[in-house]
Amino acid sequence: FEVKCDPRLNSGVQIRSQIARRPMFFMFRGADGRPRQRLVPTDRVYGYQVEIARAQTGTSGGIYDEARRGFFVADVSENQAAGKAFKDNQWNKYRIKCKGSSIKTWINGVPCADLRDSMDAKGIIGLQVHGLGRSFFPYHVRWRNLRIRELNAADPGELKVVVVTGGHSFEREPFFKMMDSIEEITYTEAIQKDHSELFEDISNWKYDVIVFYSMTQQISEKRKKNFLKLLDQGVGIVALHHTMCSFQQWPEFKKIIGAKYYTKDIIEDGVMCKAGSYEHDIDMAIRVRDKLHPITEGLSDFPIHDEGYKNCWFDQRNYVLLTTDHASSDETVGWVRRYGKSKVCTIQLGHDSQAYENRNYSLLINRAILWTANRL
Repeated sequence: FEVKCDPRLNSGVQIRSQIARRPMFFMFRGADGRPRQRLVPTDRVYGYQVEIARAQTGTSGGIYDEARRGFFVADVSENQAAGKAFKDNQWNKYRIKCKGSSIKTWINGVPCADLRDSMDAKGIIGLQVHGLGRSFFPYHVRWRNLRIRELNAADPGELKVVVVTGGHSFEREPFFKMMDSIEEITYTEAIQKDHSELFEDISNWKYDVIVFYSMTQQISEKRKKNFLKLLDQGVGIVALHHTMCSFQQWPEFKKIIGAKYYTKDIIEDGVMCKAGSYEHDIDMAIRVRDKLHPITEGLSDFPIHDEGYKNCWFDQRNYVLLTTDHASSDETVGWVRRYGKSKVCTIQLGHDSQAYENRNYSLLINRAILWTANRL
């Protein structure tokens, strides 16, 4: 759902909640570990409440046990990324997933609470605002796009992602720490020692999305055909950073990802293509051109310390999401397109840990994977 709340209010959404049919006493351990007792009066709603509060509190997305235990059972106030996810005076997109004893929340794509609690396995949903006391000012809470999906055997489950590496070194530990933080995916790294062996045999293909973070070059005719077959099946493609330098001798690849960094001057399709250039350790101001696209929705312009690419070839049919005005980078640094039945997202950013640890960058990768898999 999406919510827009007057910043003077404290609101919330009840999930798996109950209505007391008679006065009820609850015994539990408080946040300090000591035994506590609380009376819930007749007709009082009690149970899990996902917090909606003004941005400065940093508590939105946390889970409060309303009228029962009376404290946050999942406190996000010390989670820096979660604390900055909610934005005052604008629509905020919440996502809540309850499965078994697990309750997880996201705000604007940012992971917030991750709770394991078996107090209630089912209950009511309620859009709730706290009492105003003696204040009679006409405060407003607005809701839109409320969607509920039952998690059952038809649930598509976690996305299966293959991360293609090889041909270029990178900071492995922080990169895969970033990948580990992405919810609802399981990923496998495929290090290409023979450049493109992943596509030698696709008869038992099991992945929904291919994340390219590689710079491999050789690909046989058989492997080309198999790769193109996957695109005809709608397998999603996310291409990152030095992937733009891959397969220099295969012109079709640039048509797939929408760009190419030429490693040397070359005549291709009768046209002279000049080599690109790069510069490490530059501070780029990234402008979000489309703030309504599912990948960039709700994102503000942001800074990033990264490597810039200059003089690359770009397909004019790319739908541009991200740009920069840095002199050592091409203007376009993020875009989406389609190839065959596949959705493709290419992001020029992502050289090292300074990018991986940038919350905006990791959020872009998360959403790009979901979007290319038709989950966003």
